[in-house]
Amino acid sequence: MSRLLWLTIILLTIFAHAGCAPPVGSIGGRIRYDSLWAVPYRVNYDINDLLLRHEDFLVFVSFRGAAISVPVERVDIGIVEDPDFLPDVVIMVPDDESYLFNRAGRKLVVIYYNDMETRYSIEVTDPFEIDPDDPNGFGSGIGIFWWNDPRRP
Repeated sequence: MSRLLWLTIILLTIFAHAGCAPPVGSIGGRIRYDSLWAVPYRVNYDINDLLLRHEDFLVFVSFRGAAISVPVERVDIGIVEDPDFLPDVVIMVPDDESYLFNRAGRKLVVIYYNDMETRYSIEVTDPFEIDPDDPNGFGSGIGIFWWNDPRRP
């Protein structure tokens, strides 16, 4: 009988400790990460350069003090074209596509993952003075003028 009593006490102690322990893992829910950040490889672009999803930045989350890399395929990317005047207008970049910068100035890259968001600033420059708003068209201002001499056949 004493063996049965000891077995019952041991089992009750194990069940009591197991009931008070935190759950291991999660079932059907998202893990709530502490923070999200991006590490950009490039912050300077020229006009007509592309923001390349798989080459221009890395994304990390922190969870209980540990940094975890996030695959770029799992994040959503947006661009704020004019953060000084329209900071809340985000242009979403479709999955597996790149974004073409066609205007010079400061931009924000916005990265979304698991109900979190992070932003970093980039600069798009116009090294050849390509201005899409120029009524004379694109170009550096250098033109070729053909002169037709009527005396030559």
